[in-house]
Amino acid sequence: MISRLFFIVVLSTLAFGAQMFQSVEPSKATIVGSGENKEFCLNCGMSLTKFYKTNHVHLDKQYCSLHCLYESTKGNLPQIAQVVDTKNLNLIDAYSAFYVVGSKVKGTMSVNSKYAFANEDDAKEFQIQNGGTIMNFQKAFDEAKKDFINDKKMIKAKKEGGMYAKGKTVYETKCQKTNAKEFRNIASLKENLKKICDIQNDGELQAVALYLWDNPKINEQKQSSKIVVPKNEKCPVCGMYVDKHPNWAAVIEDENLYFDGVKDMMKYILKEKKAFEKVFVSDYYKLKKIDAKAAFYVIGSDVYGPMGNELIPFETKNEAITFAKDHNGKMIVTFKEIDEKLLEEL
Repeated sequence: MISRLFFIVVLSTLAFGAQMFQSVEPSKATIVGSGENKEFCLNCGMSLTKFYKTNHVHLDKQYCSLHCLYESTKGNLPQIAQVVDTKNLNLIDAYSAFYVVGSKVKGTMSVNSKYAFANEDDAKEFQIQNGGTIMNFQKAFDEAKKDFINDKKMIKAKKEGGMYAKGKTVYETKCQKTNAKEFRNIASLKENLKKICDIQNDGELQAVALYLWDNPKINEQKQSSKIVVPKNEKCPVCGMYVDKHPNWAAVIEDENLYFDGVKDMMKYILKEKKAFEKVFVSDYYKLKKIDAKAAFYVIGSDVYGPMGNELIPFETKNEAITFAKDHNGKMIVTFKEIDEKLLEEL
C-alpha cells in the first residue's frame, strides 16, 4: 500500500514537473471571456491556461501573451490593460506591474520572455534566479514592438516547419470537414474543431486550427495580384478607411498594416526606423501589388491620392517616365531616396 502510494506521488510530481512554466491548472486561472471559445487566445488560438502566466487582458478580451496583445492592438499602447501576476496568478493592472523581460525562462510567442509581477520584490527574486531586466508595462510593450518582426519570423518558421503539415494530416484523418471562413476568429474555429474532430490533446487541435485558419489567407494572397484590404481597415497614420480607396493601398505585411497611399506608409516607416521586409504598394497603371523597395515613384504630378499630393508608384522606370511626362511629374525617386524632407515638401 505504501509503495503504491509512493508511486502515485512520484508519478504526479513528474507530471507536474513536465508542465511548462507558463501553465496552470484551469481551476487556478482567471478567464474573463464568456462563450464557448473563452479558453483560447483570440489572436492566435492557443490555450489560455497552458500559457496563463503570460496572459494579458484588454477590453475584456484575453490573450496568451504580450506579443498577441501587441498584434491585436496593431501596435497601439492600450490605455487600460491587465496582466497575470506570475507568482500569485491574479489579474493585476499592467501599468502597476513590474515586468521581467529577457529572462532565461521560456517566453510565449516570443524569444524574449516577458513575465509580470504585482510586487517589485517578487520581480527581483525572479530576476536573481533567471536573469532579465525589470521594467514597467510601457517599456515592456516597447520591447514587444522591437521583438515583433523577429518573433513573427520565428512563429512562421515553426508553422511551416511542421505545424501546418501536422494539422493537415490530423484534419484529414480525424475531423469532419469545416470552412474556416465561417468563424470570426481562430478561437471560435478551434472551439468548433473540438466538436467535429476526434482529438484528445491541445497540440493537435492547435495544429489543425492553424492549418485551416492561415492557409486560406496564404492562398488568397498568392492568387491575388492586387493588395487585398480587409473591410473597415484604417490607416494607422491618418485614420482613413483604406478599403474605400483600394487602388491606392499600400501594406507592410510584417505588421499587417494597411495604408491609403505611399506617403502615409513612408511616414510610418521613417518614424518607426525599422527594416521591414515585406512592403508592397499598388502600381498606378496596373493596380497590381508590387515590391515597394523595387518600385519607382513620381512626385509633384497633377494626380492626387486620397490624402492629396502623393508618391505615385510604378513597377518600371519607363512607366514612371511616361506618367511623369503625361502628368507634369517633377521627379522620379526610388524607395531609398524617400526621406522625411521629401515627404514634408509634398
